[in-house]
Amino acid sequence: MGMRSRSVLWLVPILLAVHNAEEALFFPRYLPFVLYRLPVGWQAVIAPLTTGQVGAALGVVTAVAFIVAWCSSQQPDSAVALWLVLLIQATVLLNVVWHLVAAVVLFGGYAPGVVTALLLNLPFSVYLFRRAARERWLSPRALWALVPAAIVLHGPLLAALLVFTERWPR
Repeated sequence: MGMRSRSVLWLVPILLAVHNAEEALFFPRYLPFVLYRLPVGWQAVIAPLTTGQVGAALGVVTAVAFIVAWCSSQQPDSAVALWLVLLIQATVLLNVVWHLVAAVVLFGGYAPGVVTALLLNLPFSVYLFRRAARERWLSPRALWALVPAAIVLHGPLLAALLVFTERWPR
């Protein structure tokens, strides 16, 4: 993978930052609506969640993405560093699906983050993964391993991050 190919990887944290900014900007206004629309069992889980926690989690996720992209640029021959950048984008792609379902099912229209998810993250994800496969940045097995890893990252690890930020001083 050449240096010009590596430069496209910087779009991963940049587009994630734009997406997370949309979420941070609109989430506080939508939190009461989210609580109202969720099933009672889920309301108990989400109700203690504050906009500060969400903002902190979005900040941490964005910072980690930039750090991983930087590490990848510093180690251009590292398949692990490349895989980690692609893992972030695979998680972003999963998040696109999450936003689309939330927008349609939960909100009946807009959900915080859905605009950038559909207009930026979806097309970039398709482009990036098609290019990675075509240019054989990683083996097909390594690329497919991104799927279960993204599910874990988007689910349990993101939930753990939200719990962790609950303990931060306000």
